[in-house]
Amino acid sequence: MTGTNHAITGIALAVAIKRPEIALPLALLSHFLLDMTPHSGVDVNKKKTFRWYLIAEAVCMVAITVVAMFAFPDMWLLIGSCAVIAFLPDILWPFQLNGSLANVKGFKQFYAFHQSIQWSETKRGFVFEALYLFVIIVFLCNEYFKAPIG
Repeated sequence: MTGTNHAITGIALAVAIKRPEIALPLALLSHFLLDMTPHSGVDVNKKKTFRWYLIAEAVCMVAITVVAMFAFPDMWLLIGSCAVIAFLPDILWPFQLNGSLANVKGFKQFYAFHQSIQWSETKRGFVFEALYLFVIIVFLCNEYFKAPIG
């Protein structure tokens, strides 16, 4: 799953739940659940393409998080925290690729688990990812434009 979809899921959880003690753990759990759904992958062996992909993902994640923080200013901290936590497990991928965490206790098991749930990664996964992103954006827009009750 793209980092953008992980981050926007964290944002949606923050907006929908509004309680950090529930939204934060769910944001982390959402990462693994999304990785089990059909999604696209990036060939990490094509270093130049992968580098540009990471830059584009970072820009998208930051942009969508900042927009959400301005749209829901009373929840900016929870939105930012949930976005980061929902993406957090993917931050470890580059460290696995270069082997720098190979000797850290538990990392091999975590990486093996994280790799094993990527079974649904396909070349056409971008279709599901695009539809998913659209649905979450519609939800967030609906929450933003929702008329106050009372």
